[in-house]
Amino acid sequence: MKISKDRLLHKTTSHEPEFVEALELLVNDINANDEINMFGIIAFMHQLHNRINVREKIYKFSENKDMPDPAAPIIVTGLPRSGTTFLFDILCNDEDHRSPLYWEITRPLPWLEKGSWRESLRIFATDAELRFARLVVPMLDAMHKLRALSPEECEQFNTVTAKSVVYIYMSHLPNYKKFLMETDFTNVFEWHKKFFQILELSGRPKNWLFKDPSHIEHIPEILKIYPKARFVHIFRDPIKSITSTCSLTEKLWNGLCNQIDRELIGKQTIEFWENAILKNKEGRTLLDSTTNLDIDYADFIKDPIATMENIYDFIDKPFEESIKIKMESYIKNHKKHKHGKHHYELKDYGLTEEIIEDRIASKWQIN
Repeated sequence: MKISKDRLLHKTTSHEPEFVEALELLVNDINANDEINMFGIIAFMHQLHNRINVREKIYKFSENKDMPDPAAPIIVTGLPRSGTTFLFDILCNDEDHRSPLYWEITRPLPWLEKGSWRESLRIFATDAELRFARLVVPMLDAMHKLRALSPEECEQFNTVTAKSVVYIYMSHLPNYKKFLMETDFTNVFEWHKKFFQILELSGRPKNWLFKDPSHIEHIPEILKIYPKARFVHIFRDPIKSITSTCSLTEKLWNGLCNQIDRELIGKQTIEFWENAILKNKEGRTLLDSTTNLDIDYADFIKDPIATMENIYDFIDKPFEESIKIKMESYIKNHKKHKHGKHHYELKDYGLTEEIIEDRIASKWQIN
């Protein structure tokens, strides 16, 4: 079964060159990979059809509309598997920090009033899809818990532009991966902005809260679209974060591919994130102490509330007792490995501590 780029393009009237180029590379790599199994093809087809459908609805809804710029974002980022999700989820306990929910990313339009029965139907349909995903990838909750009402990260929305790391976590797509490493993401964040302008129709937050590890490599493009953005970088021992990323990739490929090559996963992971780190070093020159805060993962895990206090000082917002209590309750009820622990070793992926030190750790250090 092959995916047709032309059929996908027929579903949308928004054919910007950047989108067509990305989609063509993605579809060609999917079709060239004989190891993608039936579940994998279904997953790719469902993902692409859904995202292009959402893209078309956003395009038609926002066309010729003059909508205000979204509220300034706070952006949580760092290497994958570095505690970004836990940090992001704790911050979401403050209602002043609004993040898109998973169902809003997959089914944002037609626009609905909050609390309507049609909204409930969209939430139900989204959760049904996620239950099926957990059948295909049984360890999904241990890797990244997804629910319709969970706050979710930007990489999921960015699939509407056909530029997202989501796809290289699904299978080996070498030409597409190289393209992602080299391409400009300005158009991605232009679409990102349209999406958040639409979400603000149901209420404007004090700040948007964004999260995505791949944001580390796109600081210049983000600042073009969100000039008032503030960044929170979290740093974990790269040996742990890189091998954990390899493990996550392996488990996703296992569900979607007939055979996998662990050493290929290790090579791809090192290549992609080394490139991202080098781009981050350049991008960080555009930031200063008022627009960037660096956090140590070990300090964060040891005392999450102290880290929250530092973040609130950074964003110049009072850390109110009511917010602190909500966050403490969340932390208590969301212990690490509550949904299972996944096991991995560096050597499984053809990697050594020396390789990671040379390619990643020496370039990725807290300031």
